[in-house]
Amino acid sequence: MVIKLVVGEYTLNVISAYAPHAGLSEEVKQRFWEGIYEIVRQVPPAEKLFIGGDFNGHIGASAGGYGEVHGGFGFGERKGGGTTLLDFAKDFGLVIANSRFPKRREHLVTFQNGVAKTQIDYLLLRRCDSEVLGVSTAVSSRHKGDWWWNEVVQGKVEAKKAAYLKLVGSIGEEERRACMERYKVARKEAKPSVTEA
Repeated sequence: MVIKLVVGEYTLNVISAYAPHAGLSEEVKQRFWEGIYEIVRQVPPAEKLFIGGDFNGHIGASAGGYGEVHGGFGFGERKGGGTTLLDFAKDFGLVIANSRFPKRREHLVTFQNGVAKTQIDYLLLRRCDSEVLGVSTAVSSRHKGDWWWNEVVQGKVEAKKAAYLKLVGSIGEEERRACMERYKVARKEAKPSVTEA
């Protein structure tokens, strides 16, 4: 399904995709990929493109040769239609946005049953638009390259960490109570600073 929205000066193309599951024939899967390639070819380069859906493929935990499209924060092993999805993203200059930032393991899993846990749902967008959303292309350290990670944010977070360390190292009930209050204040100041940034 494709929805085209005109918002101010931008034209947004939102595509919802549902790839055929593993039990279907290769012919059915090939028709799906031919169809989505044709749809994406018709979106002019000047327009925004967002593709979300169940791709019934596993891109795996690591980029493994697809660093320009896979951010290195995936789940499990690459298999199924994962390579096909990565090739599709590469062909159109897209990134798999939900692989570009770290998440807790339980937030990586998008489907589970009694036998397995997998990640098969992905959000793809043009590489240039991923920068607008604040997805950094620098993944070598936690905040390096993040445009929002400035001195104010860093100062608030460091103050919170220092207060926490004092709390953990506190001895005696009175000292612990005072450290807990300082930590609560530091935490309260850090959270809106990060959120605002």
